[in-house]
Amino acid sequence: MAEQEEYSQCQGIGYTLIKHSKSEIRKISDPIYDFIYFDQAIWKVIDNPIYQRLRNIKQLGTTSWVFQGANHTRFEHCLGVGHLAQQFITSIYKNQPQLDGEEDKRRNIKLVTIAGIVHDLGHGPFSHMFDNLLIPKLTNTSELWCHEQASEMLFNYMYDKYQLGLEKDDVNFINALVHGDNNKVSNGKKQWFYDIVSNKRNGIDVDRVDYIRRDCHHLGQPPCIKDFKYLMEESRVIGDEICYPQRYAFNIYDLFNTRYKLFKIVYLNRISQCIEQMICDILLSVNNIYKFDQIIYQPEKYYKLNDSIIEQIDSAEGPEYAKAQAIIKRLKTRELYKFVSEALVPSSTILESNDKIRDEILAYMTSSAQVNIDEIYVSQGKVSFGSNNENPIHLVHFYKGSDQDLKIQGNDTTHSFCMPKQFSEKFIRIFVSNVQIIQPVEKAFELYCKNKLGFTPINQDRYQTPQKQVTDFSQIKIR
Repeated sequence: MAEQEEYSQCQGIGYTLIKHSKSEIRKISDPIYDFIYFDQAIWKVIDNPIYQRLRNIKQLGTTSWVFQGANHTRFEHCLGVGHLAQQFITSIYKNQPQLDGEEDKRRNIKLVTIAGIVHDLGHGPFSHMFDNLLIPKLTNTSELWCHEQASEMLFNYMYDKYQLGLEKDDVNFINALVHGDNNKVSNGKKQWFYDIVSNKRNGIDVDRVDYIRRDCHHLGQPPCIKDFKYLMEESRVIGDEICYPQRYAFNIYDLFNTRYKLFKIVYLNRISQCIEQMICDILLSVNNIYKFDQIIYQPEKYYKLNDSIIEQIDSAEGPEYAKAQAIIKRLKTRELYKFVSEALVPSSTILESNDKIRDEILAYMTSSAQVNIDEIYVSQGKVSFGSNNENPIHLVHFYKGSDQDLKIQGNDTTHSFCMPKQFSEKFIRIFVSNVQIIQPVEKAFELYCKNKLGFTPINQDRYQTPQKQVTDFSQIKIR
């Protein structure tokens, strides 16, 4: 029974609410949590081809072309989120056993855990590039498609295709948990259940905690919260909201601050965005073959779509693949699209669409400039602490040890007086696929910013390839 004892110790109260035999428990090694333990009811959701697709989708998309250690996958992240979800709800029940009856506790722990496991099931190739960049260019409609919709579609398909040991009501509840929306079902469950995996109230959920910890680990950066366990162990439900000890207010603020820094430095890295534009162009050029805009609604085809699509295209034969293969060759020989310029603006600024900005940049160019509009790429983004332009601590509620039933709203003096003036910002970035047009495009963008935004962007410090490359390393003197 050594494995059973190890499991119980790892889980805190573990599944003492649910009786297990040794044969029902499987563990998997994880670099963040050492081992992750699930029972067979959970592994039924994992051990099938639909779920295993996540092994071939990188968590950070194109980021690994810049940060070489960031090769982890959605599979690892989803198992980590399921692990934290299981621990989180178990800790809440341990602190407040009166919240539910024993039978409801067993069912809720199982379903919340599965929700954590399947929350990113619907990600397409190269993660957010697929739904943020490619699909909007293909659909051109006001109806935005997102990977959460695909997660629900694939989980429903999995339920129909395999014996998961779940009822249809369970599946509907899990899908609602993934969306963080209690309006999707009418089962009487309180809002705090929906805040565990996808917290629309203040952003503190196990999805965010795992991706911050996991991404920092693979990027070689120290995480802001080395162990979320102590926060989970002391969390309490007060007034249908998960609340935290007030002494951890700065730790929670640092979680949001780390998210901002990851977006600023890593997730929206300029070179990564250049590569995203290249991969988007590759997939756009073969959409008449693969029909990505149709596959997203066809689960039997969509679940077979993953990052390997680039190698499939590269090895395909036929003139219809020529354009895509030419871009793939550029990608593999590091002849990347180039970053031109960037304008940083307040989050309150109302910006025009990417196509409108591109048209106006072209209009500001001199008649002598030989520029094809398809060689210019405009990207807009918003970077924040996760709560628009408000201090995220204002949306979190705490409690004091002296009164564990009194909910206290977070404020500026809860954790620190050293706060930024703004908690969000927007940017416009310009890229080109032709290095020869950088200067005319940069000058035209300067005119656009001066006339439309009221300022001129700073001169960009772009990396310049040395004129003379070192080829004979034996001549280098080591001192």
